[in-house]
Amino acid sequence: MNSRPLIAAAVLAAIALPTRVQSQPVYAPGNIPDHWLTGGPDCSELQQDFQIVHYNENMYILREAGCVHHEKPFLFMLFGQNKVMLLDTGAGPNTDPVSGREPNVRAAVDFVIKEWSKAHNRTSIHLVVVHLHSHFDHIWGDPQFINRPDTTFVPPASVQVLIDFFGFKRWPKDIVQYDLGNRVLDIIATPGHDDTELAIYDRQTGILLVGDTLYPGRLYINGTADEYQASIQRMVDFTATRTTVHVMGTHIERRAPYIDWPIFEHYQPIEMPLQFGRSILLELLEACKLRDRDGKIVQKIYRDFTTCANYPNCNPINK
Repeated sequence: MNSRPLIAAAVLAAIALPTRVQSQPVYAPGNIPDHWLTGGPDCSELQQDFQIVHYNENMYILREAGCVHHEKPFLFMLFGQNKVMLLDTGAGPNTDPVSGREPNVRAAVDFVIKEWSKAHNRTSIHLVVVHLHSHFDHIWGDPQFINRPDTTFVPPASVQVLIDFFGFKRWPKDIVQYDLGNRVLDIIATPGHDDTELAIYDRQTGILLVGDTLYPGRLYINGTADEYQASIQRMVDFTATRTTVHVMGTHIERRAPYIDWPIFEHYQPIEMPLQFGRSILLELLEACKLRDRDGKIVQKIYRDFTTCANYPNCNPINK
């Protein structure tokens, strides 16, 4: 019996079978401005406390004006079906040598909630206030939210507060989830800049928010070098199996590659982009491995950031 027709038929049948294609997550796209407003150069003129950027339907980015505070931090608002999370409450004038303005953080946040609610035929949505870490330029506006109605306020008091609220079992090794209502966030502990530092991965947009652990500028390693490196390694491992659309910190200190703005500079008309790709995590991880005799991470200038042992022992770079 000639078996060739049977073999040929089997091959054709195999070719005809539909192949399973593994579905990939679809990430909600968004818009990042080419130029962020910093306020100034004349801060005597009345200007907005925050630039409010509508990244997409369910995400907003707020940039605090330089005329309010020289740190000019970024705040993020992520909307789910049941809750909206506000990340950080900004900086205030008590730590700024020039500005005496009291920023109305709550007014900006309430405006965004009102705008989102109107677009979604809602009356309001529950607000959850969380901090990417506990430094002064991320928590100044807290008193404006502590007694706000329909709000869960997570105080930046200690690591234990974060463990209890998010349900960490093995801090900082665990990666836990928090659901805003059909929008799951992965919460990553990243101590090194600050004990309470967090990174948050948003599954809806594919954005990794990394606080002050990484941004275009001077990276202050206030904890041990080992814990900072372990935090970077944790993010590298996590993103190895997930699409990372953007990596975003909370400041911009660099005006161009290898060139920083001076400290306390309110007006920054030219800035490097806020967002990075995942490769920046790999570069920072390698930078963490360069140690001096005392085991500290070597202060070194890279294109997009400078590794600094601790504040304030890291001067701006002006090549």
